[in-house]
Amino acid sequence: MNLYEFSAVDAGKGLLVKMKLLLVVCLAVAASCAVAPRRPNAVVDFVPGNAKVSGRLQLYRTDYAGVLIQGRVSGLTPGHHGFHVHAEGDLSGKCTAAGGHFNPFQTNHGSPYDNPIRDRHVGDLGNIQADRYGNADIYIHDTVISLDPASHAYIGNKAIVIHQGRDDLGRGGNPDSLKTGNAGGRAGCGLIVPH
Repeated sequence: MNLYEFSAVDAGKGLLVKMKLLLVVCLAVAASCAVAPRRPNAVVDFVPGNAKVSGRLQLYRTDYAGVLIQGRVSGLTPGHHGFHVHAEGDLSGKCTAAGGHFNPFQTNHGSPYDNPIRDRHVGDLGNIQADRYGNADIYIHDTVISLDPASHAYIGNKAIVIHQGRDDLGRGGNPDSLKTGNAGGRAGCGLIVPH
């Protein structure tokens, strides 16, 4: 064996040791994440409105901005449904007591991608889509709503309402579009309970 062959073998052994160490570290990190999942900052349990809606959402404050909403809702008709934070945390009257969309800046209704100071309500989260069995898997990151009690966009103790129809995102060309998105009745709702 010449000097070059010896160095290559030693280098290969060193690389193998480093790879094994990296694998052990990765497995340890993955195991710790699996054992200790992050606790949500708020939860929403749905009750029926005009439909037999049920389900649970978990809400997480994100490190960069806004809130991550994830979970599953059942009991919907197949298709798109308006999905909004409403101003009141009252679920009575088949969700009618939840009031209108959460709109602290007094703007027109719009898309979740519109400017929140001019072109959308804080509570405008767009649409969710139910499959042919009436289930909707929800994964929404919105950078406007907040779980910080000091924020004007704080949604704690307010309601999330799922509507019976599709939200036209303020593009419907009539006055109701700029107020409600023509999303129709209230299929179900839930209270945002901070932890």
